[in-house]
Amino acid sequence: MDLDNLKLFKLAMTRMDWATQRQRVLSQNISNADTPDYRPKDLNPVDFKQVLRGQMAAPVQVARTNPNHLKGTIQEQDKFRDISQRKTFEASPDGNQVVVEEQMQKVSDTRSAYDTAVTLMQANLKMLSIAIKGTP
Repeated sequence: MDLDNLKLFKLAMTRMDWATQRQRVLSQNISNADTPDYRPKDLNPVDFKQVLRGQMAAPVQVARTNPNHLKGTIQEQDKFRDISQRKTFEASPDGNQVVVEEQMQKVSDTRSAYDTAVTLMQANLKMLSIAIKGTP
């Protein structure tokens, strides 16, 4: 049975993928907190109504036009595009706009979203197990 066909599982897995990718972007922001002229980035929020309808844009795949060509080193495109933040509340004299406290708050929110998706998935797996086996 493919869990991607069940909408609740698809929603939870998409939420976990988004949270994982956002954590990567936020950790890059924090690691560049002392880089001159660095602007923090963030991911676009996911419209989960589109995810449930199956209308989410598919990632762009790298195409090989000849089977003799090497696979290449271009990474696969991420599902979620990162964007630059438009408003920051502080900027350092060297032009860096990363506020570590803001980034840490976003990291905490993202962790909470990931944990919620994991809990949802575990509860649904338990319900499926009960439905299949007949006993808890």
